[in-house]
Amino acid sequence: MPVRRAMPTFQGRDAQLEVLRDAMARATARHLTIVVVEGEAGIGKSRLLAAASDVARGRGLHMMTGRSEELERNRPFGLWTDALGCVPSSPDPRRAALGGLLAPRPDGHEPITVSSDPGLQFQAVDGVVDLVDELAHRRPLVLGLDDLQWADPASVLTLAALTHQLPDAPVLIVGCLRPTPRSSELTRALAVLGTAGAWELRLGPLPDRAVAGLVADVLGAPPGPRLLSQVAGAGGNPLFVTELLGALVREGCLHAVDARAEVSDEALPPSLRLTILRHLSFLPDDTLQVLRPASVLGSSFSVLDLTTTTRRSALDLAATLDPAISASILVEDGDRLRFRHDLIRDAVYEDMPRGIRMGLHREAGLRLADAGAPALRVAEHLARGAVAGDAGAVAWMTRAARETVSRSPGAAAELFGRAVELAERSDADRLVVEEASSLLSAGRLRDAEARCRVALDRTPDAAVEESLRNCLAQALIAQGRTSDGLRELERLLRSTMLADAERALAWAWTSMARLALGDLDGADAAAGRALSVAPHDGGHLATCIALGLRATAVELRGRPHKALQLIDEAIERADRSPDREGHRYPMHAARARMLMELDRFDDAEAALEVASRITERLGTRRAYLDVYRGFGHFATGEWADAVTELEAGVALAAETGQRTNSTLGFSILGLIALHRGDLRRAGEAVDLAIGEVEASGPRFRSQWSTWVRALLLDARGAWQEAFTTMAACWDECLQAGLEIEIPVLGPDLVRMALAAGDRDRAAQVTDEVARLAKADDVASHRGAARRCQGLLDGDPEPLIAAVDDYTRASRLPMVALAAEDAATELARTGDVGGARPFLDRALVTFEGIGAARDVARIEARMRALGVRRGVRGPRVRPRSGWASLTPTERTVVDLVAEGLSNPQVAGRMFLSRRTVQTHLAHVFGKLDVASRAELAAEAARRAAHPQR
Repeated sequence: MPVRRAMPTFQGRDAQLEVLRDAMARATARHLTIVVVEGEAGIGKSRLLAAASDVARGRGLHMMTGRSEELERNRPFGLWTDALGCVPSSPDPRRAALGGLLAPRPDGHEPITVSSDPGLQFQAVDGVVDLVDELAHRRPLVLGLDDLQWADPASVLTLAALTHQLPDAPVLIVGCLRPTPRSSELTRALAVLGTAGAWELRLGPLPDRAVAGLVADVLGAPPGPRLLSQVAGAGGNPLFVTELLGALVREGCLHAVDARAEVSDEALPPSLRLTILRHLSFLPDDTLQVLRPASVLGSSFSVLDLTTTTRRSALDLAATLDPAISASILVEDGDRLRFRHDLIRDAVYEDMPRGIRMGLHREAGLRLADAGAPALRVAEHLARGAVAGDAGAVAWMTRAARETVSRSPGAAAELFGRAVELAERSDADRLVVEEASSLLSAGRLRDAEARCRVALDRTPDAAVEESLRNCLAQALIAQGRTSDGLRELERLLRSTMLADAERALAWAWTSMARLALGDLDGADAAAGRALSVAPHDGGHLATCIALGLRATAVELRGRPHKALQLIDEAIERADRSPDREGHRYPMHAARARMLMELDRFDDAEAALEVASRITERLGTRRAYLDVYRGFGHFATGEWADAVTELEAGVALAAETGQRTNSTLGFSILGLIALHRGDLRRAGEAVDLAIGEVEASGPRFRSQWSTWVRALLLDARGAWQEAFTTMAACWDECLQAGLEIEIPVLGPDLVRMALAAGDRDRAAQVTDEVARLAKADDVASHRGAARRCQGLLDGDPEPLIAAVDDYTRASRLPMVALAAEDAATELARTGDVGGARPFLDRALVTFEGIGAARDVARIEARMRALGVRRGVRGPRVRPRSGWASLTPTERTVVDLVAEGLSNPQVAGRMFLSRRTVQTHLAHVFGKLDVASRAELAAEAARRAAHPQR
């Protein structure tokens, strides 16, 4: 027989490789492209990835690959550390910094609490995304990620984040995985990839012709019919085919018949596992004995770990392993050795009885521990070799989990869960608290709730019960089940065993829950209790939360000056807290809201910049910052920028579960769409806003959803239903003490009440708005009061004064609405000449902010009055071309043209990365370009010929 080839050519996957070529072309055109390759072990996923790597390098693309390991499923960001080379010793400062962030923390032995913030995970995710963005910015990038079924939760989270944050990056991600196993995190991530348009490649069995070609390639001769029948038992799996052929060659079962390779009649078709083991049986006994402990270390291993676990010298092992390396049983993989295929490792590993495997894992764990190996590696082995009650294994798993939790709370939760299964009852209950807290930090809220409830059903001791109830309450509140969470907090507070620091924090969460439910009095009282019981040296977080919530309650009562004073006191306290711990409550974001309420929008923007820097330092991503920026842009008439920020905010909220301000975000998006005349989109946004409230209960300023719904009904001609809806919203706000909404709802409700003939209601509303305006000296509040009075009395003078008030407040949309009202009343009294400048002002303002529906309404009103426009103001900004870009979008374009990446642009402009990404998506659509390169070229042409 001809000699068997060591590495057969790539067979039967031309169509799949062509798909990957197309994917590379699409990615090169600056479209993030994802291909998920699925197939059973040995079906050719890794070979396909290797072939794709050759194509990528041939096209000048940057190719980086990484693979997950079964015994490293809980190593945070392990897949990305390997793929991107992120180690502290890297000569690249960015990779070294990220490697340092991903390395185990020296303070990891400290226990976590239910109020801990998984900031490092978000820092690491953003760091990986930024690095990928930077690499792709230099040269189109192909990322090959193999064995995703073993990927750790943090790596999976990062994969999903890439799809959200880099949609226009020249990146191709090829992820290979087996159908099983599949973690819940991976299942969710694959769903996200599917929603983002990932391509799916399922590798099935090779077709018969490809199998025949593979056999011919391996044996150097075409196969005969009996051999093909024998090979058919391999099911078209190329690895099975080649291993089976190897067994037949070694056993002398093949011979030539008419220049074809044929199998002897008496040859029996061996099973794959037996085939592999027979192949290995030709190795020296000593080599086989070493391969068994090597298989315990995983599909790949370092020689140093093997010397530690076997207690043999590296020189001795080198000689012993050489036959396995020569036979390609083991292959080099950087500074490690790897079994040529997982199936070979599995055959060696599973050939040992389970009891022996457990003993080898335990022995490996203990010897690695003695050698000072990382806790996570020790824990993985001890977990596989432990039995119930093994205190040593539990201790190592607990230590590893605590070292892991800040970088990957999902991985920590798995480790805590395994420790709970092995621990004695008293220790298990205590560890469940940490497991549930990790689940909470990982965003697995339902799992956290379930773990708490199961543990509470076992009647744990008092201290454990208190921690469990605290965690349960937070899980419920985070799910929007605020009333259920509040009940748990009230039950917790009845405990006589609660320490002062824990009691203060429970009162602070109670205040937050009551505030969410609209119970301002209850929220204020709970905040007061938190402040009264918080210990001086250990209650910093509870104190700052309580102060911040008390300020927010005052803000919602419509007293922004007092609220600002309180939040400044809270910020001062947070600044003095150890490690600025108090800033875990978003003090500066709350301050920005209050400044907006005072019409101090420039100061509010500065406060949001401070808030952004603090969240970056803490390593958190906060959706509300984008929503608050969008709120400010909406109020001042910068609606294009408002839409960008709001879209970024609600998208991030959906990704992270921070949905507290989603209702407000959707409401403003609906309001902008309504003013633009897009009633369909406005309706969709309102439905989303109201759906958030219905699913999770009241939230911060959730009454805006009802306000916008009423305006939408009015626009559709359902005037009576609009008035009824608006009146109910007003009554709800007054009953709850939410006076912050009085100047927002008042003018529209007065207008609707007068149209419905309910003058008494209009008068009552006007009185309430006037009362609030007198209580606090705020220009926009005065404008609302004067506008209501002018509408009620049909008097243009208060309306003219309202225009001035709103102008001082920098609230352009309200300036235009008040000007329109003033013009209407002037025209009604016969002063058409006096109405004209106000109609012009309203029209110019609405055109400037893109309120097309309002423009059409005013133009119709001018025609009805026979009024011609004065000096022509600027028209509505075009929808496409350079003239359509907002000032912020032009700044983004300039920075991109300079060569800055999205993270660099974000840092320069104090925006979130997601906001920059959304700005670019809008710019691409307006300018009809598909890539940053095209955009830079267009910007250069525009600079050279600005008049074109």
